[in-house]
Amino acid sequence: MIDRRFVRTALIGLCAFLTSGCWDQVPIEERGFVIGVAIDFPRSSAAEETAEKEAPDRPEGRWRFLVTHQFVVPGGLVSGSQQRGVQGSANEAFLNLASEGDSLLEISSELATRSSRIPFYQHLKVLIISEEVAKANHAFADALDFFLRDPELRRSSKVMIAKGDARPVLEISPINEKLPAMYINAVAENIQKNARILPEIWLGECHENLMNEHSFVLPRITSNEKEVKVAGAAVFNGKSNRMVGFLGEEETEGLNFLTDRVKGGMLKAVLDRELVTFNIESASRKIKADIRHKERMRFVYTITCEGVIDETFKPMNYLSKDALKTLQDHLAKEIERMARDTIRKVHKQMKTDVLGLGTYLKQEHPHLWKQLKHDWEYGRNYFASSEIDVKATVYIRNVGEINTTETRSRNEVR
Repeated sequence: MIDRRFVRTALIGLCAFLTSGCWDQVPIEERGFVIGVAIDFPRSSAAEETAEKEAPDRPEGRWRFLVTHQFVVPGGLVSGSQQRGVQGSANEAFLNLASEGDSLLEISSELATRSSRIPFYQHLKVLIISEEVAKANHAFADALDFFLRDPELRRSSKVMIAKGDARPVLEISPINEKLPAMYINAVAENIQKNARILPEIWLGECHENLMNEHSFVLPRITSNEKEVKVAGAAVFNGKSNRMVGFLGEEETEGLNFLTDRVKGGMLKAVLDRELVTFNIESASRKIKADIRHKERMRFVYTITCEGVIDETFKPMNYLSKDALKTLQDHLAKEIERMARDTIRKVHKQMKTDVLGLGTYLKQEHPHLWKQLKHDWEYGRNYFASSEIDVKATVYIRNVGEINTTETRSRNEVR
């Protein structure tokens, strides 16, 4: 005889199976796929006055944001014509919608009054923050809070800092791409070709940096109407989580050498006013520290770089050991110059440890780190009082398919 309790349990399970479903399911045709977001401060005084009238109880001292969402327009992707992101174009592949609000959630909700599709962030590729927002007190962390808490959003979205406003970056019209956000995402991944590009920083890494109070850097992006340039870096103070300044392109290359993040690129050396270009195949760095005196610790970076000669205008015998040694020394001095320029800026001017020395002490000298971690970049600022030097060695592994260059005849003509 069948147990009644078993039958009752089976019926309950069957009903649960038949009636179950995704309670929050949204049909794909109703989703608005957001692939890029730009965050600025509003610049219109009229808009600010309107916002104050509509929300007089807005908390004092809180920031009001202007957020631009870039939506994918699927119909434009299959069209052969070029998009411009202007509403009303029959063949556009993307649509930019900008809205103001006191919070990112408010802005996302406001878009529902203007868009037929619900904003969906799971495919977000790039999150661009304006220079002004990055420098303002608490604004950078406030701008990221919504994206960090949203369970549907992947933490692998790239975060960048725009020099100037962020909105124009998403309004470019690249010649060979239909979606500006995808074009920006691809440019940011070209670190194998250029050492002046900071390796991509994801939203999840940003969260870690905000939590551990260590200073950090984010990629810098600039734009014009047709293209962007991802080069340089924005430096953030770990205590305040505010941007303290930018590193230039060469300073960023120096930083990549110092932090062991060079994946490729090229170096230039000038011998007797003639140019030689060197293609980087690998690079590594080591740190040695003299920590006998906390007040004047000394750190020495040893950088090793290997690669090949890709182009040269200098007439010389590249099979000669002496000639190669001279060229290697010139290339090593170029690395040291860039690295020292970077050290001078972040160590002496910004007094912000984005060089990884605090992490090195934590890993290699944990007992010492426990004593001075609260005074490393703040308080007594042992970082600023330390000495930092760099030594580089370059190895040329290949000189290409020819051993000499025809530029000798040009020099003879002179």
